[in-house]
Amino acid sequence: MGKGKQLSFILSATLMCFALAATTATAQNTNSSTTMMKKDNNMAMMMNSMDKKFAMMAAMGGMAEVEMARLALSKASSDSVKQFAQKMIDDHTKANEELMGIATSKGITLPTAPDAKMQAMMMKMEKLSGAEFDRQYIMMAGNKDHMKMEKLFKDENLKGKDADLKAFAAKTLPVVQMHLQMARDLHNGMSGMKNMKSSM
Repeated sequence: MGKGKQLSFILSATLMCFALAATTATAQNTNSSTTMMKKDNNMAMMMNSMDKKFAMMAAMGGMAEVEMARLALSKASSDSVKQFAQKMIDDHTKANEELMGIATSKGITLPTAPDAKMQAMMMKMEKLSGAEFDRQYIMMAGNKDHMKMEKLFKDENLKGKDADLKAFAAKTLPVVQMHLQMARDLHNGMSGMKNMKSSM
């Protein structure tokens, strides 16, 4: 083989090696990018499911508060309990409407009726009346339910990924905490009255 041909062969072989290396590197980069995109998509789906769960639970809780408060307006014997119930209707209706607007803009379908557990509780409460209804309503819808709502809104405020839902949680959390404190004050007042009656 002549020197010219030999040089040409070496040059061609070198170029082929470079081309092969470049192709391999491109394939690796493409695979790496695809893997990263898959991870990002999975993370986004997980974030969306976390935020969606918050929206669903907040909607269900808010709706339950309104339904139970409406029952309290017709069955409660205490004026202070009725005032508390009206406050629940006003505040939770407003929050529910705001949440519905956010959810609709993001394609999230929220529940429109209480779940089976809530319906069973409503049926139980409908059988009560007077002071017994007042105590059960404040204990269940006031204390217990608002403690759950407080945790739900705190978690979304700290761990949520959707900016709009996080902002909603941050804005609504103080209202939930105010309701919880009102319920505790009412519950303590009822306990005090009960103790006074039993000691007389």
